[in-house]
Amino acid sequence: MNINITNNPSKFYIDKINNKENFSFTRWGDGEWFCTWGVSGRNTDSHEYFPELRSGLNKALKNDKGYYKAIWNITHGQIARILNPLTNFLNQENIIVDWVNAGIWEDLVLKGGIEELIESLEKRNFVIVSNDSLRDLNVKYTDFISVPLVNCFLDKERIKKEMIDISEKYDNVVFGMSSSMATNVIVDELYDVIGDKCSMIDFGSIWDPFVGRNTRGYHKDYKNLKLTH
Repeated sequence: MNINITNNPSKFYIDKINNKENFSFTRWGDGEWFCTWGVSGRNTDSHEYFPELRSGLNKALKNDKGYYKAIWNITHGQIARILNPLTNFLNQENIIVDWVNAGIWEDLVLKGGIEELIESLEKRNFVIVSNDSLRDLNVKYTDFISVPLVNCFLDKERIKKEMIDISEKYDNVVFGMSSSMATNVIVDELYDVIGDKCSMIDFGSIWDPFVGRNTRGYHKDYKNLKLTH
């Protein structure tokens, strides 16, 4: 079974945000896969591979609810180094996903196009779901849901409740998710509840350098650390 990936450009999703066309978007990197397979330990950000997290990820992976599931292109380090076991797993479990490209947000920043994304988010009720370091992000956001820096999956039910409450409080909400592997489970569990009236988008770690945190190798390639919108 081949891993077929549709490489939608970032503009494809930005246009949806501008047009108030709700969608949800989760990303599957090596940490998510290791946890899905039952590997012991934790990911690069020290989030543990809890059995309950594994169960939730497997359910999300096999659900076909209509939201975007994203993976990095097979030449990317996130996937290239685990391509054989990943392909074997998908074959054995007969998992067929219409994948989209997970690297669009990083590519957008590195190409200098982050301002376009921010402008579109600021037209909506943008709600950040992340650890408290992003409270200082120079982006106009409507509300903030704080998640623990480590093992935020343990706070999953509280995070879900706050997202439901906020989706009822504001119209046209876009949840900007930066909550590690828990994001995939939260989006899957909430999609049937609020997915029709908000967007839930996994932005990963793209914002970290703008608040003084370099947590990924590609962060060293940022040309500009000031948001000037």
